[in-house]
Amino acid sequence: MIKQRLLSSAVIISLLAGVLHLDMHHPLMGVGGLWLMPLLLGLALLATAELVDMLIAGGMSIRKCHVMLAVALVHVLTFVPALFDAILIDGYPAECPVGRLGWAPIGAVLGISWLWVVEMKHYEKPGGVVTRLGASSLVILYTGVALSFLTSLRTFPFPGEASSAWGMVALLSIVIVTKCGDSGAYFMGKTFGKHKMAPRLSPGKTMEGACGAFLAGMAAAVFVGLWLAPALVQMGQGDTTVSIWAWAIYGALITATGMFGDLAESLIKRDMQQKDSSSWLPGLGGVLDILDSITLSVVPAYLFWASGLIGPLN
Repeated sequence: MIKQRLLSSAVIISLLAGVLHLDMHHPLMGVGGLWLMPLLLGLALLATAELVDMLIAGGMSIRKCHVMLAVALVHVLTFVPALFDAILIDGYPAECPVGRLGWAPIGAVLGISWLWVVEMKHYEKPGGVVTRLGASSLVILYTGVALSFLTSLRTFPFPGEASSAWGMVALLSIVIVTKCGDSGAYFMGKTFGKHKMAPRLSPGKTMEGACGAFLAGMAAAVFVGLWLAPALVQMGQGDTTVSIWAWAIYGALITATGMFGDLAESLIKRDMQQKDSSSWLPGLGGVLDILDSITLSVVPAYLFWASGLIGPLN
């Protein structure tokens, strides 16, 4: 199991590193984030397909194609500000009433409205419509709106000439912190785990593992702030980072929300009586199993960066 997990992780990290390098050093149309958009859209659709398949396997009736179209719409609309940055000389207009974050909610509303139209068209007899709409809306919010914040984080307009570099640091920070937290929980739990944290949802998770997750996540956040950020941003352009304590608090917050996201997916899997979201990634499960700790932590991460609690000081 460990060998399979390490091999799958190595392949994923290699592919991700290649795309990130391309996006960082050879930005498409001079705008950071455009190379990542097909990747993020693909991951979101794979996660959506896995989640819908789990719900269907658990006995729920969901219109899979329509839900995937709705999730795709959310992510495509989230790309709008970056596309405007690439096309317009002055970039995305700051006075736009939708702002940079408003596109994802618009996509969600349009997508859910489309599902209502589909249900109205195919309605035959009472029973199942409300449950189907509720489950479909949950999927759109979970793999659509929540994951769309990864794009918003990468393309956030940080002040200064190093805005794109800071966007890359912000994106990498959540991936590094959550995955280091997952690894810390796994190895600490395997070595010292005795006290179960949520035995009904995830029997393998322990309080000792949670402590390992916090230690690893906070250490990873400090690494990002003190070493990775200066390397990518190339300090000397007037940018600097905040204190080590701010990065440690950021690491603790992202680790906590990452564990919550992990348990949230476990709740869905247990309720649908599924072990993994899929089995096509040996040792890791499916895409949703990889993204579970990121999905619900990316929103607080975005708020942390957007508020200026960490990042450039200008």
